Amino acid sequence: MGTGLFAPTHLIILGVIALLLFGSKRLPEIGRSLGTGMREFKDSVSGVTAAKEVVESVQEIHTAMSPANLAGAFVPGVKEMQESVTAAKDLANPLGGALETGETAAGVESVTPSQS
Repeated sequence: MGTGLFAPTHLIILGVIALLLFGSKRLPEIGRSLGTGMREFKDSVSGVTAAKEVVESVQEIHTAMSPANLAGAFVPGVKEMQESVTAAKDLANPLGGALETGETAAGVESVTPSQS
């Protein structure tokens, strides 16, 4: 059988001692409070991952609530205007991000007169 503190006879003796110390009215209250405390501890330990999920959802809401997105969703014609402005910017600057990286449209590095 079981040895040590968790042997069946030892558990019965511990139960009788607890009953004598706390009484039959307070023993269920103590059991409930221990269960509640253990449940809260478990939730707080697993709450770390829940906190990360909350932060990610707040960031998603923040990007969705940007003024441009709200205007495009609620004001008629704004979304089409935003798309036409983006297309006009692409036409006005055909190189796009190539100037920032030092490349030309053909993919060859641009040479300035001071470099030759």
